[in-house]
Amino acid sequence: MSRADLPIIAEFISLLAERADQFAAMAGVGGMETAGHLISYLDENPRDLEPWMNGGFMELPDNWIERGSLTHHAMNGKIVPPRTVRQARVIKSLKDKSGEGG
Repeated sequence: MSRADLPIIAEFISLLAERADQFAAMAGVGGMETAGHLISYLDENPRDLEPWMNGGFMELPDNWIERGSLTHHAMNGKIVPPRTVRQARVIKSLKDKSGEGG
């Protein structure tokens, strides 16, 4: 990366922040969390960067927020890897379908 790249990076960060804040407002959630999830998702799925740049969040898969690369701060205070979060959601979903959820 060179200093010449900085204006392009700054423009991208501005676009990401603006879109994340708008999307978050529509969803009733925080823009900071949405931006973090987006960075995490695009890191894990760089092929979706161009579609997102051209069309926004509607170009991402329905479960994009679950498919990122960054760790999560769990409700119990622990920092967990994304794979653990995905596994927990699958287990919860299966329990809910079988009537064991709680």
